[in-house]
Amino acid sequence: MSDAVQLSSSMRTNLLLLQQTNTSTSKLENQLATGNKVNSALDGPTAFFAAQSLNQRASDLSTLKDGMSQAVSTIKAGSQGITSIQSLVTQAQGLLTTAYANLGTDAGSISTRKSLADQFNGIKDQIDKLAGDSGYSGKNLVAGNGQSFAATSTTIETANSITSVSNARVTNITGADTYSVKISGTGAVSGAAGDIANAETARGVFGLKVSGKLSSTSGNFSDISIQTRGSVGQQRSVVVTEGDESRTINFFDNTQSATNTLKQPGVSGTGQISQVSITGNIEQGDTFTATINGTSFTYTASAGDVAAADSATRQKNIATNLSNVISTAASVAGSAVSGFTLTAGTGSNTNTFTIATTATSGTAASFSLGTSASNALTKDISLSFSSGTVVSFTVDRASLEALGTTGNGTSTIEKNVDVSVTATDLNGVSVTRSGTNERGDSKLSDGENAFSFSTGTVRLNVDARNVRQAASANSAANISTAQTTAAGTSNDLSVQFNENNSSGITVAATNVTTSGQGLAVDYAQNNFLDRADIDKAQAQLTNATNVLRSASQTLATNLNIIQTRSDFTNAFNNVLQDGADNLTQVDQNEAGAQLLALQTKQSLGVTTLSLANQAQQSILKLF
Repeated sequence: MSDAVQLSSSMRTNLLLLQQTNTSTSKLENQLATGNKVNSALDGPTAFFAAQSLNQRASDLSTLKDGMSQAVSTIKAGSQGITSIQSLVTQAQGLLTTAYANLGTDAGSISTRKSLADQFNGIKDQIDKLAGDSGYSGKNLVAGNGQSFAATSTTIETANSITSVSNARVTNITGADTYSVKISGTGAVSGAAGDIANAETARGVFGLKVSGKLSSTSGNFSDISIQTRGSVGQQRSVVVTEGDESRTINFFDNTQSATNTLKQPGVSGTGQISQVSITGNIEQGDTFTATINGTSFTYTASAGDVAAADSATRQKNIATNLSNVISTAASVAGSAVSGFTLTAGTGSNTNTFTIATTATSGTAASFSLGTSASNALTKDISLSFSSGTVVSFTVDRASLEALGTTGNGTSTIEKNVDVSVTATDLNGVSVTRSGTNERGDSKLSDGENAFSFSTGTVRLNVDARNVRQAASANSAANISTAQTTAAGTSNDLSVQFNENNSSGITVAATNVTTSGQGLAVDYAQNNFLDRADIDKAQAQLTNATNVLRSASQTLATNLNIIQTRSDFTNAFNNVLQDGADNLTQVDQNEAGAQLLALQTKQSLGVTTLSLANQAQQSILKLF
């Protein structure tokens, strides 16, 4: 075109070089501003996509690291639960130590062990609650796999239908089994021979016997206690107690008496009349004597005489019977008291009788009369209780008085009852609790009784009131256990270590509950009545401690693995990011130096272009 501006070759060359310098300068300024030498695929596709791959992998691993951190917290929660449960197990062991120190058969020791058993059960419940509270973020590593067993409802219902049986169940189940439960025996009652011998010696009695047959509606397994009270030479009493029933017998009170009063003296023409009076408290075996003209007549109070509760009737009975003894002799001709008449008192004087001679002349009109009464030398006591138990013994006054005040006190007699409850598992192993066993040796008791097997503990409440009905009928039933919940993995913790899930770890949940699949710590058996029950609890706690230590070690190992992988992931992320940075980031020093050189080159280019332009201007001067 005619109007086009034409540049000289030198100007065009300088201008091109200046444009290239400006482009390079802009690129370096952009790199220095962003810090990257590759900001897009256009800047370097190979480096850009390689760096992007490395950054994406680092991002994926960072996400996994968050999961590892949560896994660490989950494991720590389980570990803390185990530590706290171990503390509870230690407390339970302390209770057993106290129980061992109170192994006596006295009421105080039995009560103490029962209290300790209740506390033991409380700790067991707290272990389960603590294990349940040790979950984190939906996972509980100490609650096990969820597998559980229980006795079937049908067999439980059948067992509870047995007379005297209630609350039948199976605890501490380790596997399915069937238990046959049978109640047998006659219900015959007896007393422990050693206790009876000790009581006779301590209480000054002999012929002590505990007998009878357990009532089918009011039976009990309670001990018999015999307490003696009183002072030497004074009234004594014995209190016999069984369960809630108590009987008190007083004896040797020294209040019974036989006295005589002259009602009419014997004079010429009138015969003597004297009155005999019976007073005081009268007991079986007390003796009453009337002596007429040197001949004595004695009557001993019988059980029938003292059957009446009121003293007046007892006194009348003695007066009547003593009078009859004398009358019988007086009716015999030629006897020492022939010629005497006896008349019973009337009205308010039924405790008296009169003796009159029929002679009215000479010395025969008068007679000598003496009366006396004395306590029984021995006293036979027989007491019946609503349970069917009969306690009988004889109190010997001489023996009791010889003991002095040491004869006072209480003796306890363990009652034996011929009733047994036997449980047998499918392997033929039998466990029996019998009312005839000594306490501390699997003795059957009122209330809960436990029968321990390797597959579980059969528990049922026995009601002593009507257990004889079941025993007489040889009542029996089967209790079966079965799996109620299948094992699962919902509590297992899976941790992913790399982005393609080719590396990871699964932390299986462990069971530190008290169930048979876990620590296998059962409720206290039989209120720690027997040493064997405490021994079983001790063995369970020892096993629980071992399980807890193993579980703690397993969690610690997994925690270390996860923590190590987490640390590795964190470090490896840095490696990946460093690699990506090496591919894309600019060297600030080098880029700065290059920019400075380009700026210098740019300045030179501008100067060169100006010189080229001046060369053209010099031509114009020619015109």
